[in-house]
Amino acid sequence: MPARALVALLATGLALAVGGRTNAQSTPEPPAVAKECGDARSSDAPLPNSAVALQQRKKIRILAIGASPSAVLGAGRNPPLLERILERAIKGLDVEIVNRGFSGELAEAAGERLKIEVALNQPDIVLWQVGTNDAFAHVPVESFELAVSNTVRWLRAHNIDVILVGLHYAKNLARDEHYQAIRGSLRRVAGVENVLRIGRYEAMEVLARAMSANGQPEQEDFGLTEVGYNCMAQYIARTIAVGIFAKAPKPAPPSPVQ
Repeated sequence: MPARALVALLATGLALAVGGRTNAQSTPEPPAVAKECGDARSSDAPLPNSAVALQQRKKIRILAIGASPSAVLGAGRNPPLLERILERAIKGLDVEIVNRGFSGELAEAAGERLKIEVALNQPDIVLWQVGTNDAFAHVPVESFELAVSNTVRWLRAHNIDVILVGLHYAKNLARDEHYQAIRGSLRRVAGVENVLRIGRYEAMEVLARAMSANGQPEQEDFGLTEVGYNCMAQYIARTIAVGIFAKAPKPAPPSPVQ
């Protein structure tokens, strides 16, 4: 399929959500993801603070931070594709996206800036693209992991849901040991802290292969194309929709008094 036709397809019918019923006892169907986009491999965790915002205000505010806002919001659209999909998936929901992306920012600096952005914007969700710049800058894995963990814990302590968006994919990075170590570190943080992670690298790798199979050249910077942007918006919209209606795990019963 020509790239232009695929972009048009993503931006219309296949990117639209399947609306669900709106009463409190029902859960809407999560938005569809175009089959050409492959599998995002997102982790599984609820978004409890966003669920409360939906119930009380019918509105969620998303703070997007990271080097490439178009990579998670959808390319060249106003309102962003992510916002449009979510509002169609969850009837009556108003989505506000605050874009505070900053090119070249490392995880530690982003963590400090987030404290200011949170105070100014009071988001329900922080959508954080993180890892690529740290990998290119050869930040030690331990330092990166500590910076991300500390920021995630701070956000959760302030009743803000967190979605981590993983590293950018490029074919020539597959054998870069430090790059892959940072990828692994981000997976660990998401698992330990029980927050959602979108496997951007994995998803874009699948998408790049699909495009190659359809006769399109496999570009080294595939994750920076419009098709990649629109697929990421679909992945993230589905992850948010599922996370909002996911049931939080029941707390463990207290230990018996000795």
